[in-house]
Amino acid sequence: MKAARISRQNNKSVRDRVREQRMREKIQAGKPSLADLVQSGECDPEAVISMGMYVDIQTAMKALKKERTLRGLSIGDVADRSGLDRAVISRLECGKQENPTMATLMRYAAGVGKRFLWTFEDLERKNARRVGKDADRSARRSG
Repeated sequence: MKAARISRQNNKSVRDRVREQRMREKIQAGKPSLADLVQSGECDPEAVISMGMYVDIQTAMKALKKERTLRGLSIGDVADRSGLDRAVISRLECGKQENPTMATLMRYAAGVGKRFLWTFEDLERKNARRVGKDADRSARRSG
């Protein structure tokens, strides 16, 4: 079964685009920390992924790309099978799609002929990375 391609238009208003551009410029100029951005209200701590989460996503993508090439599938083949755009697949495989949705990961895996499964492991307390309020509390305790 072939999934239908879904494309989304950029429905951001001019005001939203200007606001985002100003935020990018401010970040580039001042290089604030994550804690600074959360404290000022400019960043939602729930929307941030830790480096550990990023590495987990990239590890999964590397495995899927390897499987794609082992099966002799092109990016176009996976695009046709998954309904994802070729550019999306390329960004996923190159690590430029930093925080893909679970639906996107599941569709990509299905396009490669795999099923995306969830597993959970215990985090070691000393190695667990924290963001937002927990990171601020931890920094105050250790500083």
